[in-house]
Amino acid sequence: MSGSVGPWSGSWGAAMSAEVDGVEARADGDHLAAGGLLERIVAWAGQVVGTPNGYICLIEPASGEMVLRLGTGAYSGLVGLRMLKREGLSGRVWETGQPLAIPDYSRWDGRVPQIAAENFRAVLGVPLVSGGTVIGVIGLAFSEPGRVFSDDEVTQVSRFAEVASIALDNARLYAAAQQELAERKKAERRFRTLVEEIPAIVYSEEFEVGGARQYINRQVEVLFGFTAEESGRANFWKTAVHPDDLERVLAEEARCEQTGEPFRMEYRFFTKSGEVKWVRDQCVLVHDENGRPLFWQGVIVDITDIKRALEREQEATQRLRALDRMKNTFLDAVSHELRTPLAAIVGIGLTLEHKADSMAEADRSDLYTRLVANARKLDRLLNDLLDLDRLTHGIVAPKRRPTDVAALAARIADDWGLLNGRRPQVVAQPLTVSLDPGKVERIIENLLANAARHTPPDTPVWVRVEHPAAGAGVLLAVEDAGAGVPAELRDSVFEPFRQGPGTPTHAPGVGIGLTLVARFAELHGGRAWVEERPGGGSSFRVLIPDAPQEG
Repeated sequence: MSGSVGPWSGSWGAAMSAEVDGVEARADGDHLAAGGLLERIVAWAGQVVGTPNGYICLIEPASGEMVLRLGTGAYSGLVGLRMLKREGLSGRVWETGQPLAIPDYSRWDGRVPQIAAENFRAVLGVPLVSGGTVIGVIGLAFSEPGRVFSDDEVTQVSRFAEVASIALDNARLYAAAQQELAERKKAERRFRTLVEEIPAIVYSEEFEVGGARQYINRQVEVLFGFTAEESGRANFWKTAVHPDDLERVLAEEARCEQTGEPFRMEYRFFTKSGEVKWVRDQCVLVHDENGRPLFWQGVIVDITDIKRALEREQEATQRLRALDRMKNTFLDAVSHELRTPLAAIVGIGLTLEHKADSMAEADRSDLYTRLVANARKLDRLLNDLLDLDRLTHGIVAPKRRPTDVAALAARIADDWGLLNGRRPQVVAQPLTVSLDPGKVERIIENLLANAARHTPPDTPVWVRVEHPAAGAGVLLAVEDAGAGVPAELRDSVFEPFRQGPGTPTHAPGVGIGLTLVARFAELHGGRAWVEERPGGGSSFRVLIPDAPQEG
């Protein structure tokens, strides 16, 4: 074929240029599979010079070798052939970066041994160059003797090499772009998965007061029950903020909108089901490159559990402080309650030791009575403390036996009256119940001591023994005509170390008497409570159910 015919004339050149501009690679990035363009370039180059024998070799940077990747005619069976720089025709072109034409390959000392020399006579190799670097070689060969490549044909093939280089560049760029796009999509999927699955609400919002959500992740539905569409409406979020927090939230939002400072707040929020949750809302204002505000971007975290834990911690701290105050009050009271009878016992004992012989019989008898009363008072206090400890550790059990409760109550009232100078009125029905008489005695004594402590000396006091309204057992009541117990204190008076209103400042008491009453009642399977006495005052009541006698 004449050397005057080239690929740049007429529609042929235009079509090839369009193919080169639009070359694309397969998904695996193989730029030789771009619609067969490189194969067509080799065929076109062969048609220009008049030979069907052509090839393209490409350099593999990783291996440092050149591989014959495409072959036509006599080269079709050599695809996959590898060579090093300076090896064979293509190796020399690779080394020099210049076209090389060999008149007779069969007689050339530099030929590749693997190639059957009888198939080739004149051969031509032209470098494929990208960015000043040889990336491959395009080659042609004549099989018939006497045919050689002219300078014009070398030039023509060099133009095809330029086109092939552009096609390879386009393919590489496309493959790189596809790889980058795939990496971006992969990163976007990872980021979106992270944003969607993180246990917090991630959002962006228009830069204006009450602006609509531009984006909100699916956690808004997981945490609060609202869909992204519902929560994305303008001003929706404000409708779900707790009314008690709304004013300060709106004020802070407006301030941050004006100043551009980060928004950080904790507030209560209604879920779609109406449940109240605590949230921590933090967002920052995003600006463009010129400093203009674009949108808010933030995170909302559910801190309900943290808030509740803090509330429980605060409540526990308050309880501990209250217990500490009660402990101090208790220690002061115990100290006073112990010192008072001890001082009396010591004083009376010294008086009797030094002056008993010179005292009148009536005076001695009065001192002995007072001595016994203070000793019993001290013994009762110590027993109360020991019993409270035993009850707390669950090592006390009632020793039940059939007991005439009316007679027991009358005896206790008589003894208490002698020791305290004020005898209560006993209103008792004859009643025999299986119970622990020692514990019931302590119940009545502590209730009488409580009445004496909280009422003036001339206040009437009653001890009642009755059948319960329902069931077997006994209902005990110690009543007084005093000021009574306020309704708000009727449950707490049975707690340990509690002091009711009207307690004398000079004798505060220990604050365990009523606690023991309640604990002894519970020990029998019963209960203790206080209510208002008909006609005024207080009525402390204890219900003790009957039980079989213990063997």
